[in-house]
Amino acid sequence: MFCIPNMAIGDFLKKIQQRSEIERKRIFWLLVILFGIIFFGLWILTVKQQINSLNKNKIRQELNLPQLEKQFKNLPKPELPKFDEEELKQLEELLNEEAKTP
Repeated sequence: MFCIPNMAIGDFLKKIQQRSEIERKRIFWLLVILFGIIFFGLWILTVKQQINSLNKNKIRQELNLPQLEKQFKNLPKPELPKFDEEELKQLEELLNEEAKTP
């Protein structure tokens, strides 16, 4: 769109000022989008670098994950009561009766 090899910045700005308002708005938004993409890319690279620099084992120890894992293993496992077929039929009949009554 523009070539700035030997042109001074002041000349470049004067050239932009001489363009129509619509063209100046397009140039402005193009620059805003371009800088937004550049800053977003830099932010992504920084976040990626910070994540990679984290020591996962150190975090695991700081959060006491080994102790939590042991505690979870030692928790009693819930057991459901076992019903025989006769008790299941009685429960089903009770549920059906309750469903019929308003």
